[in-house]
Amino acid sequence: MVLRSSELHHNLQYLNGMLTTHEAAKHLDLSYWHFMHLVEAGRIPGVRVVDRWLFSPDDLNDYKRSKFGVLEDMAKTALESPAIGLTEKQAIICHHLVANERPSEIARKLQQSRQAVHSQISLIREKVTRLQATSIISSESPTIGNTPTTMKRTTRSKRAQTSL
Repeated sequence: MVLRSSELHHNLQYLNGMLTTHEAAKHLDLSYWHFMHLVEAGRIPGVRVVDRWLFSPDDLNDYKRSKFGVLEDMAKTALESPAIGLTEKQAIICHHLVANERPSEIARKLQQSRQAVHSQISLIREKVTRLQATSIISSESPTIGNTPTTMKRTTRSKRAQTSL
């Protein structure tokens, strides 16, 4: 395939900001082999040029967001709601998650095991879920509170009709 000079210029501009496999793996804080497994499985988009893979930083950030965005949203909710009652360690972990850091990165920075960080994230998730469930119940409580009394009245009126 022969490229015209204008096409070549456009393609080189596009390729200029691309990352190699090792750079992309480091960008996502993954081992090279795990990263390549994800690429070969089609989970991370890339461009194959001759015998090399190149990756757009935007695509890598999108992958990272799709993988860890739920954690980031959960952490934002936890930090915005003082009623959750985060411990100091949980608040620190939430700040790291909001900064789009992976749990393994957080574990290294806090000098904790990955299991300890994942355990704290699970506790944060439980607290956020509990708060969300409480808010749903409290928003529905006026109708739930009226339902039993209405049912009692209906039951009493049916008993009155059957006794006549």
